[in-house]
Amino acid sequence: MKELSTSVGPPNRARLVLAGSLAMALVVLAAVLIWAALHLRRSITAEINNRAGEILDSVAAAQALDDRQSGETLTTLDDPTEQIQLALKVSRLRDVIGVRLFAPDGKFVNAFPAYVAESTLAPGDLAVLQNLTPVNHFLPHSRLEEQELLPETNGPAVPLLVVDIPLRADDQLRLVGIIQFIMNGSSMARQYAALDRQLAEQFGIAFVVAGGILSCALILAFGRLQRANRLLAQRTGDLQRANRELTLAAKTSAVGTVTSYLIHGLKNPLSGLQNFVRDRAAEDNHEDAEVWEAAAATTQRMQDLISRIVGILQEQSDAANYEITFAELGELLAARMKPISHAAGVHWETRISAAGSVPNREAGLILLILENLAQNAIEATPAGKSVCCAISARGSSILAQISDEGPGLPAAAREQLFSPCASSKKNGSGIGLAISQQLAKHICAELVLISSTPQGTCFELRFQPAVQAPLSSASEKTDHSTAK
Repeated sequence: MKELSTSVGPPNRARLVLAGSLAMALVVLAAVLIWAALHLRRSITAEINNRAGEILDSVAAAQALDDRQSGETLTTLDDPTEQIQLALKVSRLRDVIGVRLFAPDGKFVNAFPAYVAESTLAPGDLAVLQNLTPVNHFLPHSRLEEQELLPETNGPAVPLLVVDIPLRADDQLRLVGIIQFIMNGSSMARQYAALDRQLAEQFGIAFVVAGGILSCALILAFGRLQRANRLLAQRTGDLQRANRELTLAAKTSAVGTVTSYLIHGLKNPLSGLQNFVRDRAAEDNHEDAEVWEAAAATTQRMQDLISRIVGILQEQSDAANYEITFAELGELLAARMKPISHAAGVHWETRISAAGSVPNREAGLILLILENLAQNAIEATPAGKSVCCAISARGSSILAQISDEGPGLPAAAREQLFSPCASSKKNGSGIGLAISQQLAKHICAELVLISSTPQGTCFELRFQPAVQAPLSSASEKTDHSTAK
């Protein structure tokens, strides 16, 4: 209950928890928005770069086509002279600082103006150009001497755009040369700066709006959780007081035994409430609906258990008498156990081969015994394995067996199996089997351990039915199973 006391304890600690939760949520939100902004920026800048290369490639192709149609070319573009003439015409475009010409294998051929020094193509760029695709490189802070464009040194850093375009043969399927344009990148740098400002403004607004909504949602959820924790703590205290009162009032009679069973049944749901409150206080990434759903499910489980116990107590004092067949008994047990086994990933199977019936009062106590044994079996069985309830006849007796495929009981636990406060489970109270044995004695039945091995454990409840069915109907059999 440590976490519970934190959430309903001093206001300062509660405010610290809320502030820490908000800070973590806002940090995560900011990280997500920054990542999205950077990813979007990379996509847009790549599109801008590609557009520059595509434009120059289209201009060069159009100029080459116009030269052929006007008769200005003497040979094809395979001739370096024609390539240089084409590069000179295209270089008249604004912002072109220098031009280099390369052979199809990437070797340097020529450059102009004269101060543009010889250079080489990067192997990765050459592979792309050989596929007839332009290549672009934007250098936001580059010195001209580093690009071998001027003989002077220590010049100011300027933005440059280097665009390599492929020259195609007349059939447009073969690379015949490469023109590299070194351009002033100031206009592109201005585009990038405008893009950065726009992204910063948009994602800043998104952070403020989303952060405000998230903060309001967390504050509201935290307030509702605190109210729920206070309510659960109050109900937990009420249940604990009720358990103590029922323990003091429990006797060795059937009513006292049923009351003890009620205490035993309330323990696990109560523990679930406490674990829920502790875990929910430590975590703040669940939706509020999930919190109420878990609390409602646990409360409903306790209410159902109490309702069944009250019904049995009423039947003990009620004058109404009726019979319940063994098939109906198996169906009632399966209806209660299947949701538990399904949640644990355990197969549930019911086999009924005995005919006949038992009075309603006796049937209620039998169901309590079998339900306790079945719940223990499900808890001991690994996911994917099976738990089986088999009800059969042997002579005049009825045998109800609950068998599992768990690891078996420890040797020390078998020696005092039905003793109170002796349990092989980590958080067990040790009174479940003791209560079940008392209930069995009340209806003149016998509860025994048939076997316990590493392959599984089997308990058997032996009793005499109040009404025997004819032998002709003994072949009646029902079989139910629930998959994982």
